[in-house]
Amino acid sequence: MSRRITSRHLFAAFTNASERTLYLYGSDDGVHFHDLAPAAYTPANGILRDPSVIHRAGRWWIAHTTAWEGGTFGIISSEDRLNWRHVADIEHGVPCHNTWAPEFFTEHPDGRPRIIVSISAGQTSATGFQPYVLTALDDTLTRWTDPVPLDGLHPDEADHRNGWIDTCVVHEDGRFHAFVKDATAERVEHAVARHITGPWNLLDDAAPVPPNGEHLEGQTVFRLDGGGFRMFLDSYLEGRHYWSDSPDLTTWTPPREIPRLSGTVRHGSVWRETADLLPGDTNPVLPGYHADPAVLHSAGRFWMYPTTDGVADWGSTSFGVFSSTDLVHWSDHGTVLDLADIDWAEGRAWAPAVVERDGAHWMYFCADQQIGVARADSPTGPFVDALGKPLITRDAYGHQAIDPAVLVSADGTAHLYFGQGRCRVVRLGADMTSFDGEPVDITPAGYNEAPDVFEREGRYYLTWSENDTRSPDYRVAWAVADHPMGPFTRASAPLLTKDPERWIMGTGHQAVVRVPGRDEWYLAYHRFARPGGDGTHREVCLDRLRFTVDGRLRPVTPTLRGIDPIAPVEG
Repeated sequence: MSRRITSRHLFAAFTNASERTLYLYGSDDGVHFHDLAPAAYTPANGILRDPSVIHRAGRWWIAHTTAWEGGTFGIISSEDRLNWRHVADIEHGVPCHNTWAPEFFTEHPDGRPRIIVSISAGQTSATGFQPYVLTALDDTLTRWTDPVPLDGLHPDEADHRNGWIDTCVVHEDGRFHAFVKDATAERVEHAVARHITGPWNLLDDAAPVPPNGEHLEGQTVFRLDGGGFRMFLDSYLEGRHYWSDSPDLTTWTPPREIPRLSGTVRHGSVWRETADLLPGDTNPVLPGYHADPAVLHSAGRFWMYPTTDGVADWGSTSFGVFSSTDLVHWSDHGTVLDLADIDWAEGRAWAPAVVERDGAHWMYFCADQQIGVARADSPTGPFVDALGKPLITRDAYGHQAIDPAVLVSADGTAHLYFGQGRCRVVRLGADMTSFDGEPVDITPAGYNEAPDVFEREGRYYLTWSENDTRSPDYRVAWAVADHPMGPFTRASAPLLTKDPERWIMGTGHQAVVRVPGRDEWYLAYHRFARPGGDGTHREVCLDRLRFTVDGRLRPVTPTLRGIDPIAPVEG
């Protein structure tokens, strides 16, 4: 059974602003990057330069330079790319002045991770650099073999008196390719060998890589999805950063500046994060980045209204809609509400909730951390601002006014739930734009945001999200009551949580979906895009929701498989 591979790119670097702090960036295409974890880690002592990142044994690992002088390099690790801890400072045991730029190499045919590190054993600290290779003895990455020098890349008193630094190795077509900086000629060069320890031979009379690439260093090479390779290089004199492509590791394009990051980042490395999907896997259900799904059944179809994601600082400015008859195959109907048409709103278009009542469709939406209400005659809109002002203003009740959810009960009454930090509920007036009474605080323990309420067999189920949407531990909890305004009794076990073994992280902001006329239920939610996503790069999924005999919610397992297309809905 064939698999479909998807990939994204993780870039770890230090910056012009600090040689002690790790910065992480993400990208879909390996050249346009967004902030993933600014100032992710600073060591208690020493520096953090030249970070090299890999993913192995369910964790991310970074090797880094720990000091300008000395005989160690550092290892740090993370389960989520956001929270890092010191693992070890590795003493390699070679008498030296300097230990620079440890670079992970994971492509050796024996599968064991290695580190290539530049060690200076010359007469002065600026001379005599030679790359050495160490091999991990286990997956703790704290135990390593003794360093072995790369034969053929040794310093001499003539052409290479300063030696070789910043060595990046790729294994391709049965050969090892090293891209090394000649610290005497001040340029990156290409060497090849049949064995990782050498002997290494320089190619093309030591021509610079890429062409015209003088005074570049900190090179890192990674594979591209469509074949070929990309190299990042650090222009340390200019404080700029460049990229160059090659189809074969031999011919390289002239260097070009990396958009947005050039001028900020310094020597780092890129890890191509990959995930595979089997044929038939349906999660995610929508293409691209989306979050905060709300689902309505109307006019014989299911309509999903998500937040548009993938925008810095959650800065989306419009709402779209998708429709489906089977909850698996979705069609994009484009924009249904644009904040440019709302006089009082500018940005942060989040978390819409749409209901149908008396033939009209009502959208309750977030903008500028306030809640508005818009009306349309069709689920595809256009939705028009129904009040000309917010329904709930920012901090009107002492907490952020976001994440509306509306329940229209079997008797026709409508209730609005909302709030981050605190959860409130209020009965809506018959006009759907006013309150019948004052909002009541029904906040359950552990509540953060994203309330959603549904009714089944005379009981009312409140679900919500706990923790922060940027956290891999974002999850869904639930409670039950006999009245839409509570009191709600919290369940002890969460309804939905992460599965780190399959890199399903940040599962939350849910919406419960019922198939009309049937006791058949599903849970829509978002998770970090897989692979490489985060709290602003999320994707929408659907999984089955089931009940126990006594009406309790069974925990939902987040899956890659998703759901099968549902049977046609009658009527």
